[in-house]
Amino acid sequence: MKQLDPLAELPEFAREFTNSDRDSRELGELLARLAGVSESDPKVVARGRARLLSTVNQSRERFAPLFDKLSQFFDLSADALRAVFERASNESEWEPGPLPWVSLFHFQGGPAVAGCDTGFVRLQKGTRFPPHRHLGNERVLVLEGGYHDQEGHWYGPGALHDMNHGSEHALRMNAERDVLLAVVLAGQIEVVGE
Repeated sequence: MKQLDPLAELPEFAREFTNSDRDSRELGELLARLAGVSESDPKVVARGRARLLSTVNQSRERFAPLFDKLSQFFDLSADALRAVFERASNESEWEPGPLPWVSLFHFQGGPAVAGCDTGFVRLQKGTRFPPHRHLGNERVLVLEGGYHDQEGHWYGPGALHDMNHGSEHALRMNAERDVLLAVVLAGQIEVVGE
């Protein structure tokens, strides 16, 4: 009698993340639970959920829900964005920022943002970006985390923040998680405080 492969019943995207029969059973139970097909051991569901979220968080598709905004923001196709996120997943591609708690990842945007500094900025949770003046326009799209400006306005995931030439402000990063921003900067930023 031919033995059935337990992985064969899983969708292709799920098979590539399983390494054993146990993995496939856990993922299968989780998918069944998410689909409302059966009840499972809560511990199995919790483990499966944690593994699924871990995989999603490391994927270049992690920010796919924001690809429409990001495509317009950077004037890049979805495929070009995937390549950018693939590069950004490599820590050696990042460089130190102007402050110890800031990291920068630069890349070339499309024709609509030619001549601008484009990339990602990562700021450690709970930190402040000191008072600064914009010597050109800056546009920010929040990807993860969030921050308050000095007027108390909150900018969280998916929020756009336009800072015009000559504007001055300070920012306070949220305390729960690091902040990841997509940035298009025309000009410079001058720190005026601290």
